[in-house]
Amino acid sequence: MQYLSKLALVCCLFLAQLCYGQTELKTMFYNLLNFSSAPPSNRLELLNSILDSYEPDLLMVCEVESQQDGIDILNESFSYSTAPIAQAPFLFNTSGASLIHQLVYYDTNKLILDYTDQIETNVRSINHYSFFINTQSKPKLEVFVAHFKASRGEINEEERLFEAQQFIQYIQNYPSDSNILLAGDFNMYSADEPGYQTLLNGTENLALVDPIQTSGDWNNNSDFAGTHTQSTRVSTEEFDDFGAGGGLDDRFDFMLISDALTTPTNSISYVDESYEAFGNNANCFNNRINSIDCDGYYDQELRDWLYQMSDHLPVVMKLSIQEEVLSTTDFESTKNVIFLKGNLVKNYLKLKFSPDLKSKNCKIYNLLGQELNSFVITDLKTEIDVSSYPAGLYLLSIEQVKNVEKFYVHH
Repeated sequence: MQYLSKLALVCCLFLAQLCYGQTELKTMFYNLLNFSSAPPSNRLELLNSILDSYEPDLLMVCEVESQQDGIDILNESFSYSTAPIAQAPFLFNTSGASLIHQLVYYDTNKLILDYTDQIETNVRSINHYSFFINTQSKPKLEVFVAHFKASRGEINEEERLFEAQQFIQYIQNYPSDSNILLAGDFNMYSADEPGYQTLLNGTENLALVDPIQTSGDWNNNSDFAGTHTQSTRVSTEEFDDFGAGGGLDDRFDFMLISDALTTPTNSISYVDESYEAFGNNANCFNNRINSIDCDGYYDQELRDWLYQMSDHLPVVMKLSIQEEVLSTTDFESTKNVIFLKGNLVKNYLKLKFSPDLKSKNCKIYNLLGQELNSFVITDLKTEIDVSSYPAGLYLLSIEQVKNVEKFYVHH
């Protein structure tokens, strides 16, 4: 009887831990500045060092120039991490004539990508990434990544307003409890700009919130020195005139969240005071980010990396998840196989299988239904040579697993 009582107590404590445990989701948005044509040549390594300083679970970026650049970032700029980082499918900007694109990377232990979509605008499409949080209840997180029209003037403000209106129209029918994160380079100079106000006003069902609630004229205003994200450089001469100079004096980079994410009792919620202009010590107004006069919490080495990497600073923010993340990606067929280096591959497909799949047959098909490879799962970690596969989408089918997995080959 005493043994049963102890066992019951242990079970209760275990269940309580499952019910009340919390997890943090660290997010980052970063304008990478014409990646990879802008100098210097070692920006993959610089980005790896910057990411290592924060270790985001969700990295949202813009100004990626090609599919190969996206793959290179996945393969080289997450080398600091042992987490299973994946890249979302590369979505070409189909609005306007833009040759730079948005992209997302995520930790598959915490996030499960459900689907992707795009919102057509006048300049650059707004990308939509719909995620499940990998917990027992699997709440949704709707992630949008934007890059609004740049430059001053009434015409450009109208362009940004149109982009904001297209976003609001897209989420028009989302319920009031939707978990929405909109990140991007908004290129807005003031909180009075119509595009910004349109975003905050939201829809009849929900509004968007600026986590740091900084109303005012951000441009060239020392009162907002701690929020400025552009420009990290006083001069662009040593960077072949890529990007902008003038020193830090604009708040162009943002993350906005829906009402639901401001509620601490929600399944996902914003962590108070976690939103920061990463690398900004609030003492660098109209200066270069790596000036010795800008010393503080963010050290000299990090600020040197940021100076070399881009004319923008990243913005970061933490979200609290009210449940423990599952130890395995336990969602339909995804629990059975994990893409260790993401599902965008160049030469080798690296997989991790669930132990209960040992001795099962695994097959790879192209979209014509032709079988390209078949093998029996003997090792839980497997590497498959796909270097001879033409670029495109492929299907991975496992015996007794209902759903198929997709992966993309790029050369």
